[in-house]
Amino acid sequence: MDTKEGRTMMSFDNIIFEGKRRYYIEDLTQRDYSLENTTPYTFEILGNVIEEHAWGELLRATTMTLLESFPEFEEKLYSFRCPWSKAVMFRPDGGTNYKLVSSKIYINCNHTALHSCWFLQDLLDFFNIDKSQVKLVIHRSSAAEPKEVKEYIEERFKKDFVNFLELAYGKDAEYAKKVLDNIDKYLNPRLAKMSKSYNSFFLFDDVPTFSNYAKKVKEVVYKDFQTNEKALKVLNKYIKYLIEFYKI
Repeated sequence: MDTKEGRTMMSFDNIIFEGKRRYYIEDLTQRDYSLENTTPYTFEILGNVIEEHAWGELLRATTMTLLESFPEFEEKLYSFRCPWSKAVMFRPDGGTNYKLVSSKIYINCNHTALHSCWFLQDLLDFFNIDKSQVKLVIHRSSAAEPKEVKEYIEERFKKDFVNFLELAYGKDAEYAKKVLDNIDKYLNPRLAKMSKSYNSFFLFDDVPTFSNYAKKVKEVVYKDFQTNEKALKVLNKYIKYLIEFYKI
């Protein structure tokens, strides 16, 4: 890959960009240990496209799809186990955290994002499905994204944000850089304290999530700077800039 300032740029072949949204093609042929704060987006299997955005629902829908093609596996599922857990994954009756798959099968959905994905991999193995022939697309919060991706996104954000301030507000590059520096100094640390998923205003990929955190940070800023009217006014202006930028 090309290098920039001595830094090797990663391949983006497994990333899908849809507007501001970023999705990742997950390699199910190997275990991934960096899946916390992730959600499924789509799963292509046996000619079907499953669109579920909660891991438990994805596991349930996948099991239903597999049983439609391989009904002989239904009762065999009672003996299914995952090597990383002693929990019963399928049972004939319901219970807390179990979801209905068929009249005879309930699936255990009480798992972290990481173990849900591992469960999916083990389930595919159980049904003898070639994991290289399916396609799982997931969404990662910025905290769960690779460092190289975050560096690229932040660099692109700053460039676009500078252009935005110049065009929308007539500000020069020096002023824009000062705004970015102060966002990084005063706003990002407050965001990081309230969220493990998002720790930088430069890395959001959807407006609703950004808006929710912007509102919360604005409330914290008010509490922290209510006796400093000048600082409060400036930081609120920076938050306004961010809000207008993410609306584009």
